[in-house]
Amino acid sequence: MMLQKRYKTVIKVFICGFVLLQGTNNLFAQQQLTLAESKELALKNNNRIGKAKEDVIATQSDKRIADVAGRPKLDASATAFYFGEPLNTMLPEYGLAPMVSVTQPIYTGGKIKYGKQMAETNIQMSNAQQRLVEDEVLLATETAYWLVVQAKEEIKLEQQVKKQLASHYTFLNNQFEAGLIYKNDVLRAKVLQNENEARLQAAENKLILAKRRWSQLIGMEDPTVIDVADTLSTGDFSNQGILQNTDAVRPEIDLAANAVKIGELTKSMLKADLKPTVGLALNGVAAFGKEGINFGDPTKKHMLTYFGMLSVNIPVFDWGSKREKVKQQEATIRSAEYGLKELKSQINVEVEQATLNLQLQTKNIDLMQASLTEADENLKLSNDRFKAGTITGEDVLIAETLWQRAYSNMLDAKVRYKIAEAVYRKAIGQIK
Repeated sequence: MMLQKRYKTVIKVFICGFVLLQGTNNLFAQQQLTLAESKELALKNNNRIGKAKEDVIATQSDKRIADVAGRPKLDASATAFYFGEPLNTMLPEYGLAPMVSVTQPIYTGGKIKYGKQMAETNIQMSNAQQRLVEDEVLLATETAYWLVVQAKEEIKLEQQVKKQLASHYTFLNNQFEAGLIYKNDVLRAKVLQNENEARLQAAENKLILAKRRWSQLIGMEDPTVIDVADTLSTGDFSNQGILQNTDAVRPEIDLAANAVKIGELTKSMLKADLKPTVGLALNGVAAFGKEGINFGDPTKKHMLTYFGMLSVNIPVFDWGSKREKVKQQEATIRSAEYGLKELKSQINVEVEQATLNLQLQTKNIDLMQASLTEADENLKLSNDRFKAGTITGEDVLIAETLWQRAYSNMLDAKVRYKIAEAVYRKAIGQIK
């Protein structure tokens, strides 16, 4: 009976420990993120994008303010007073005077209408600015993502080279101790091992920095809890279906076009300053206090009255400063129009450059793949010939160095292609 109880206790402890271990593994497991998931997180969490969204909200508030600019405004106020001698002999000694006023602009030369149009255009500009920021952040996110992938692949490469060099060093050292080769072959292998160790450390540091940059862009504070899901050994590295004969749809063009529109509206507002303005105000006043507060009937302790005012403001003479401001704004508009034309020209060049670079990177992958295949075959032949005694250890080390360089160049070509692809999609306005 006692053995049974002890057996059950051991089983329970084992199960609890297993569950706890599984929970700990899940807790420290890295979250694998695809490129699409990384971009989605960047759109959601990136600080620059968050700021741009708040700027859009601010311009929307400006639009609501402009929409009510032509409506009547109602204000209320109250004033309490007390007069000492000798003023209280001429005025009521104390009292309370609340007042309600309604103001209504009747004619402003079109400023209210132009103000609404400017507010609407500002919303369009802030939306375009948000799209521009999103495009820039997404391009940076894609670049950082593939740099993380590259750093991981470089670490794998250097670790593989480390094993190869260790095996080759052991073989050469045994050959040297047996008196079959000279020591310089062993020393050359040791030099390559040291260089490999330095490259491995550099690749590990590169991974740390790349993951830090990537996590910052997608809004993840701790880069150690996330990892990339993609590798360079899989994926499409051809531009088939990517290159398009289409006009670039860029937020920069919308920004520049709206800047011209804002300039036109500003010109209209300046012209409105040359026109008269008309406004109406209605005020209702009440007064409560000591006898005498009602000037019409001094025996009463209260008073109710109202008054209205119509104001007309006509600009007469300002030495031509307002007209000069209109001319100044016309020059600003022409400058913005030239800027828009130049921007469109620059974007066309940017698209062409991105297209050529993407085509170049596609060809580079084919070339680097051919070089890697040849270097791989050369390394196998060199190992076979070395074992057969027809070449020296130096020849094998050279073959290993060529293979390592070819593999590294292949990784670099694939990453350059992925970044070139992202740059091309941003250039044509389709980075999302």
